[in-house]
Amino acid sequence: MKKLFSYSFVFIFNFPFFASAGIIDFGSADEYIIATASNNQWGGNLLLGSDAHIFGSVAASNTLYLGDGVIIDGNACAGKTESWGTTVISSPAKCNDLNDLANDITDAAAQAQTYTDTALDIIGNVNINGSGIQSFSINNLLLAGGETLTVTGGENDTFIFNVFEQAQLGSGANILLEGGILAENVIFNFVANLTNHTFEVGGANISGTFLSSGRTFILGDGATLN
Repeated sequence: MKKLFSYSFVFIFNFPFFASAGIIDFGSADEYIIATASNNQWGGNLLLGSDAHIFGSVAASNTLYLGDGVIIDGNACAGKTESWGTTVISSPAKCNDLNDLANDITDAAAQAQTYTDTALDIIGNVNINGSGIQSFSINNLLLAGGETLTVTGGENDTFIFNVFEQAQLGSGANILLEGGILAENVIFNFVANLTNHTFEVGGANISGTFLSSGRTFILGDGATLN
């Protein structure tokens, strides 16, 4: 189906600044840039396609699937791991207590969900600027190939995105951070529900911290997570 129109939105928020550090207690999950946990077999899984590159540590309470050529620049903690080729994990040591880690992921997701100040959809090219602590209730996060979500803030700012419905990024899509904001302070929390069980990413370039209590993360071939 031919796309007839292309939309670009800019959101500028100027709330009073206050320190953002420690607003969510990640506990033992603090070192992970992508973390998912679930008691359901359909959630708490992480699938990394061939040649995916993760610039940090990952955690999945159920199964971590690794395609050929996957690189993880950190630790990989999971209930079990299945690999389909040659992979490189910088710190392959198993986590000390997976149950505690899963509980900490679940608790962090619950804390994140309490921050839902601004409601919007992220569809197409979107720029979000602000300072201090910004929080968003996102119905759908949908970026086609070539479309970009740009988050701009300073190193002391925090952005929390709670995604409640569909979450899909096509190959060539981007989530970019600008202005010095830190990936650890841009948190995407994917809320599980009866109809949406995944966060699906094609060969996209994304930055931030990705968290869920209940969903499965699927990163396609060549995806890059900073």
